[in-house]
Amino acid sequence: MKLPRLNITVWILAGFLLGILTGLVFGDLSSAMKPLSEAFIKIWQITILPSVAISLIVGIGSLKRDTAKKIAVKAFLVILMIWVIGTIGYFTFQLAFPPHEVASFFSTQDLAPKTGISLIDEFIPSNPFSSLSEGVIPATVLFCLFLGFALMLDNGSGPIVSVLKILLRALENMTHIIAWTFPPGVFVITTVMAGTITIEGFLQLQVFLITLAAAAVLLGLVVLPLLVTCLTTFTYREILTAASRPMILAFSTGTEFITLPQISEGVEKLFSGQAGKPDAIIRDRDTRNEHAPGTDPRLPEVRSFSEILVPIAYTFPLLGGLVPFLFILFVAWMYNSPLDLLQQLNLIVVGIPSFFGSSKISVISLLDLMRLPADAYNLYISSGILRQAFVAPLSVISIFSFSVITIALTTGRAQFRGKRAAVLFVLFLAAGAVVIAGLNMGFAGMLAGTYQGGDHISAISLPPDPAGNRPDAFVNTTVYLRPEDVPPVRPPAATTGNDKLREIRERGSLRVGYNSNNVPFVFFNGKGELVGYDVEMAYDLARFLNVSQIEFVPIKGSTLASSLDSGYCDIVMAAVMVNEKRFETMKFSDPVVTVHLGFVVPDGRKDAFTQLDDVRKMHGVRIAAFNNTAAADMARALFPDAVIVPIETREDFFEKKTADALFVPAEEGYTLTLLYPFYDVAIIQPYDTYQIMYAYPIPLNSSESYRHAVNYWITTEKTYGMLDKKYDYWVLGNIPSVNGPRWSVLRNVLHWVK
Repeated sequence: MKLPRLNITVWILAGFLLGILTGLVFGDLSSAMKPLSEAFIKIWQITILPSVAISLIVGIGSLKRDTAKKIAVKAFLVILMIWVIGTIGYFTFQLAFPPHEVASFFSTQDLAPKTGISLIDEFIPSNPFSSLSEGVIPATVLFCLFLGFALMLDNGSGPIVSVLKILLRALENMTHIIAWTFPPGVFVITTVMAGTITIEGFLQLQVFLITLAAAAVLLGLVVLPLLVTCLTTFTYREILTAASRPMILAFSTGTEFITLPQISEGVEKLFSGQAGKPDAIIRDRDTRNEHAPGTDPRLPEVRSFSEILVPIAYTFPLLGGLVPFLFILFVAWMYNSPLDLLQQLNLIVVGIPSFFGSSKISVISLLDLMRLPADAYNLYISSGILRQAFVAPLSVISIFSFSVITIALTTGRAQFRGKRAAVLFVLFLAAGAVVIAGLNMGFAGMLAGTYQGGDHISAISLPPDPAGNRPDAFVNTTVYLRPEDVPPVRPPAATTGNDKLREIRERGSLRVGYNSNNVPFVFFNGKGELVGYDVEMAYDLARFLNVSQIEFVPIKGSTLASSLDSGYCDIVMAAVMVNEKRFETMKFSDPVVTVHLGFVVPDGRKDAFTQLDDVRKMHGVRIAAFNNTAAADMARALFPDAVIVPIETREDFFEKKTADALFVPAEEGYTLTLLYPFYDVAIIQPYDTYQIMYAYPIPLNSSESYRHAVNYWITTEKTYGMLDKKYDYWVLGNIPSVNGPRWSVLRNVLHWVK
C-alpha cells in the first residue's frame, strides 16, 4: 500500500506538535538546542530581502504606462485607506491587554542609551546596497519602488525586466529548497520555547494569539467586507461568497501566496454577477465568449486589472502584513515597557515600509528600534503555525478588498453609500468596544495569580560551592536581630594593640555589621535566612581570614563609625556608599561594586523621573529615602526643594504610600519591584554619570595590615571572577534555583534527572 505524500504544511505542523512534546519531555534541558534554533532563523532570512527587492522592481516595472496611470492614484488611495484602518485597529486592540504584575531583576540592557529613530537613515538609501546588506527595509523598499517606476517609464527596459523575472524565479526556487528546513527548524525552535517558557509566559502568549484571532475576525469578516459594500454596489453576502474559497484555503495552509489565482477568480466572479451563485462555474478564460449576450462588456477590463492588482497587492503589506504592529505592542505590554505616543508614531512611520519585507525581519528590526528584548522574537517564531492561521486569510480578504475597490473606482462601478457607512461605523465602534472590553476582563482573570516575582526573592538562598556545599556549611553562624541581643565586646589582648587582623584571628570569629533593608545585598529570605551579595562576601572573607565563626550584628547608618570604633563590629558589609564625609570617621576597603542612582516609582511614571532637572522642577514632590543612610543625605543635596521623607522599612513606601518616589540605587530598586510589581525603576540619565561605589568600612584606628588584607582578598575575588559571579547571581538574578529547573517529564515524572 502506497502511503500518501505529505505536503510541507503537514510536515511543519508535525514539527510544531513534536516540538511541544519534546519540550515537555526534556524541559529546560532543551535550551542546549538554542544555538541550532538561531542557525535556522538565519538560514530562513537568506532569500527574503533579495526576493522582496526584485519582486517590487519586477511588479512595478512590468506595468504598462497607460495602465499604471489609470489605476496608480486610485490604488494608492485604497492602500492608504486600508493602512489607516489596520493601524487604528491593531493599536486600538492593545487596550485589550490588562494591567498585570511584571517585574525583573536588574539588567545591563537597561543601561543602553536611548537612541532615537533616525527617519532619514531609515528611509533615504544613500547606499542602497548597504541598506540591503544591513536589513534597512524602508530604505530598500523606497529604492526598489523608484527603480521600478523608472523601468516602467523606459520603453527599452523589457530585457532588464525579463532578466529580473528569471532571477526572481531562481530566488523562488531557492526559497522552495530552504522551505524544507522549515519542519526541522520549527521543531527545534518550538522545542526550546516549550521547554523553557514559564506558565506565566505561556498564558501571556495566549493573550497575543487570542487578541490576534479577535482582531482578524473583526477586521477580516466585518470591517473589510462592509467597507466594500459602502464603496461599491455589491452586497455583504456576495463579497464573502466570492472571497470564501481562497480564505478557507489560506486558513488551512497558513499561506496566502498559493491563493492568488483564486483571489483573481473571486474578483472576476463578483463583477460578473456570479458571486451569489455558489453552483455557478466560470468557464475557462481561454474558451469563454466575452461578447456573448448579457455579458458585462467591462468584464475583460476587470479581468485585466485583477491580473495586475492581485500580484501587486501581494507585495504590499495590507491588514495581514500589519500584524507585527500588534506583536510589538504585545511585547511592550508583556515586558512592562509600554510605548509612549511618540514611540508609537515612530513605530507606525518606520513599521509600514519595513513590512514590505518578511515579517520575521521586520519584527527583529522593530524590537531593536523600540529597545524591546530580542528574545521575544522566539515567541513570534514559535507562534507561527497558529499566527498564520489568522494572518493568511486576513491577507486574502485584504488583497481581495483592495482589488475590488480599486477596480470599481477605475471602471465606474463605485458607489458611496454615506448613510450605510455612518451606521456601520457606529456599529463597528460599539462592537469593537464590547470585544476589547470582554478580552480585557477575560485576560485579567486568566492572568490573575500567575505572578511569582515575590516568590523568587523569598526563595533565594546562598549559592553552593562547586562541591555542592553552602557557604555556611564550614563556618558557624550567629545572626543577631536586635542590638541588645549582641553580647558585650571582649576587650582585645594587650599584645594585639590596634592590630585588628590579629585580634580577629585570636578571637576566632568575625563580627560583620549588617542592615537587612538592602535587597539584594543584605536581606532575609522566605526561610528567615540572612542572604545577599554582601552576606556571601562575608563568608568568603571569614574563610580568607581562617576564622571558624561569623557573628552578624545589626547596625544603623547613623552609628557606623561608633559601631566600628567600639569593637561592636569588625567590618560593615551592607551596601555602604563611599563618600568624602565618611572618610573622616572610618576607613574603606577598595570598591566591590558600582551601582546607578535611580527612583522606584509607580508604573507609568518612569519617564518623568529619568532626568534630574525634571524632578527638581516638580512642585511639592515627596521623595522617600532610607533613614540615616548616605542615600538620604544625597537626596537632600540633589533635591533641595523636594520633601525628603525618611523611612525605616520598605513597607513605609510601598504599603503606606508615604512618598511619590523612592530614591535608591537602581540595582536595589529592580529587586524591590519583584516584591511590588506595580512599580518600576527610573535610572537617572546619563547613567554613567550618576553612579556610586559600594565598599566595606573598617575602624578608623585599625592597623593598615587589616585594610591591606581586606583589599588583597577583594583583589583575588575580582581577579578570579568571583565578584562577577556574585553580581550575576544576586543583582542580575541568574539563579538556577529560582529560574528553574522547569517541569519536565524526565525530571518530574520519570525522575531520571535531578
